Amino acid sequence: MIARDRELLARLAAVNTTLGRVTTELLARQDGGELPAGPLREVGTALRRVADDMLIRADEISARGAVPTPTLDE
Repeated sequence: MIARDRELLARLAAVNTTLGRVTTELLARQDGGELPAGPLREVGTALRRVADDMLIRADEISARGAVPTPTLDE
């Protein structure tokens, strides 16, 4: 595994590790049942960044003609 892929997986693990805590915090900070926009946006941005980078990397690997591997739902 190349260093870039390790870094990508480490970022994913970091997001995953904090997601439960952040979700609990968002639940506690609801204002009249509504989520606070700022923290919600921060979580969405963190998820989007790692997801976008994962998709970019997958496209790079596919473009090289690498042997296809099964997806997680196969």
